This record gives sequence, C-alpha cells and structure tokens, in this order.
Amino acid sequence: MRKTWLIVAFLLLSLPGFSQRDTVLAVHHLFAQKRGNGQAWAATGAGVAVDEGVGRRAQPSAARSATAATVYGGVPMVAGLLKGERFSPAREQEIIQRYAQGVAIPPDVRRKLRPKHFRRTARDVREGL
Repeated sequence: MRKTWLIVAFLLLSLPGFSQRDTVLAVHHLFAQKRGNGQAWAATGAGVAVDEGVGRRAQPSAARSATAATVYGGVPMVAGLLKGERFSPAREQEIIQRYAQGVAIPPDVRRKLRPKHFRRTARDVREGL
C-alpha cells in the first residue's frame, strides 16, 4: 500500500503544473542574479572610467587618460550593459510567457540554470512566488 502511494506521489509531482512553477522561479532567480551582476559591472566600469579620465588617477597626458579610461573602465561598463540587456526584465517576461504556452526555454538560458536557482527562499515565500 505504501509503495502505491509513493508511486502516486511521484507521478503527481511529475505533472507539468508542479514543475512549471519551479522552472519559472528558477528563470526568475537566474535573471535577477545576472541583472545584478551586469549592473555591478556597469557601475564599477563607469566609476573606474571617471577615475581614470578625470579623477585622482588621471594621467598628465589627455590621450593616456582617455586610453586608460576606455580600457580600464569602458570595457567592463560595456560588458555590464550588454549583460543587463541580455537578462532584461522584458526578455524574462517573454521567456516565461512563452514557457506557459508550451515553448521550451531557450538553450542559452537553460545552460545557465543551476540547482541553486530552483531553491525557494524565504523572500519567495513572502512574495507568494
């Protein structure tokens, strides 16, 4: 009898309704994490660019200052902005809506999902996710 109930429980948990909610939550966690990382890179790059260009680390030569600001600050800032765009809230909503319609999650997003993204946090419970 116990084995029957155990099998029924596993079958119920494998239904799409249960796993869909977890997958949506994982996509939300992934996008929030990557957006935060992108914003941090962009902010750090902008700060370094200002510091190298006109701040305390500025070179005596304007050409050297511009080059240093571009290399040390511009590259991380652009990388952060691109990451922020790749993991934008609009793309997140589009992926979640398409997933609800039965379309698979894009391979680039699926590759990034890790077990930590599927875990529910206290914040998720408070927000009703």
